Amino acid sequence: MPGDEGRLQRLTAPRTVAIGATWNVLGRALPLLVAVAATPFLIDGLGVTRWGIFTLALSLVGLFGIFDFGFGRAITRLIADRLATGDEAQAACSVVTGIAVLTLLGLLGGGVMAALAHLYVTDLLDLSPALRQEVLIALYVLCASAPLVILNAALWGVLSAFQRFGAANLVITPITALYYLGPLAILPFFDSLIAVMAVLVVCRAVMTVLCWRLCLQAMPSLRQGRIAFAAIRPLLRFGGWITVSNIAFPAALYMDRFVIASSLSAAAAAYYATPFDLILRFSVIPVAVMQTAFPAMTTSYRQAPEAAARLLRISTVAIAACVFPAALLLTAFAEPVLRLWLGAGFALQAAPVLRILGLGVLFMCADMVPQGLLDGIGRPDLNAKLTVAATALYIPALLGLIALLGIEGAALAWTLRVIATYASRLALCARSLPPVAGEVRRLFPPLAVALSPVAVQGSPASPFLIAAVTAACGTLFAACLWTRSLTAAERATLRTRLAHGLRKER
Repeated sequence: MPGDEGRLQRLTAPRTVAIGATWNVLGRALPLLVAVAATPFLIDGLGVTRWGIFTLALSLVGLFGIFDFGFGRAITRLIADRLATGDEAQAACSVVTGIAVLTLLGLLGGGVMAALAHLYVTDLLDLSPALRQEVLIALYVLCASAPLVILNAALWGVLSAFQRFGAANLVITPITALYYLGPLAILPFFDSLIAVMAVLVVCRAVMTVLCWRLCLQAMPSLRQGRIAFAAIRPLLRFGGWITVSNIAFPAALYMDRFVIASSLSAAAAAYYATPFDLILRFSVIPVAVMQTAFPAMTTSYRQAPEAAARLLRISTVAIAACVFPAALLLTAFAEPVLRLWLGAGFALQAAPVLRILGLGVLFMCADMVPQGLLDGIGRPDLNAKLTVAATALYIPALLGLIALLGIEGAALAWTLRVIATYASRLALCARSLPPVAGEVRRLFPPLAVALSPVAVQGSPASPFLIAAVTAACGTLFAACLWTRSLTAAERATLRTRLAHGLRKER
């Protein structure tokens, strides 16, 4: 139908993707600024040990995603398919069915995570009896939000398919900021982790209700949607492999701090988790890009493999241009940045960790692009198999390097893992979609330069020398990105748009 074709073109248009990515960056960057500003006050209010537990609790929320079973991403892809064929009514039934299944899975997941939290706190953490009881109850409260966390993934999948990122971020951004501002507001009245976790649960409940209302506005047919058992199979077929990744990836992402807390101390976990969480904040950029590019990648792959391969390169260039400058500065000036942010004592312990993690941040972010492409072309199984294999190799490396080097060893294990995983995933993309190989070759020069800060790791050089080396690395990276990773036509287009923008400013 002409109307459906016009809507599909609007949803996959480059301008729509760019606007959606901008909304997503803003929606994640603003809470990040709040988190950075609130962290010193939360550490002061909670104390280092309870702050370490707070970071573990936020990690636990991430682990709830295991019980999503890939339905969120599957719903996005399914709706995009149905919109292409004009069968929105069937898509509505699939969404309603997915939400019903996820509600049950969320209840199950909350119970499982509560049991695991009990075992972890009672058997592995070295806490005083009073603090142990407080931590246990706090984690039980947090586990009550598991169904809400999982439902939000499905609701976000609906909004992503319709590119409703503006409205979604206007709702989600302030609530996400309350994850840090809420605890700050409650601590003067209730100096307890239990109250802090209760605030997080309330925030999540409000987010779920508001996101559901947005879904009804974007997809009114949801009001007539009914549970259809036949709709479960296509969701499971795609989401099954996503589930494997959802189990292995969070485990690999968060296990390091749990191992540190149990083998070293909760304070050591705080010294590691704080710079690690800062590094993870960079993921707002690739997540924002891929949430809008994923539907376009799927459509492009069906129409022209060369277009999908080009989109992989362009997305990587955009992510690298945003991520690498800040990552380079963090790597070179980790100690003064942390000292200014959290004080000299904290910086002394955490700066070596941040320097090592900074080397891997670009590869962590860039890895989301080939991951999205493999999902988009219908090969989530390759992502899952690679994630499992990488995790299996990562676990012994993590344990060995922690025993050898402490928290710096954990940072080194993580950095090596993300670099190796990214290289392997690019190879899988090139094998599955041959046009990718030529596009990937254009990315090699700047990616090689991205490893150059290793030259100043742990160096006793003067700040001026470090600044000079950092400036040289940044300049070389920008030159490689501009001359080698972009085509002449793309450079000309960017120059034209930049000149047009400057004329408008005047």
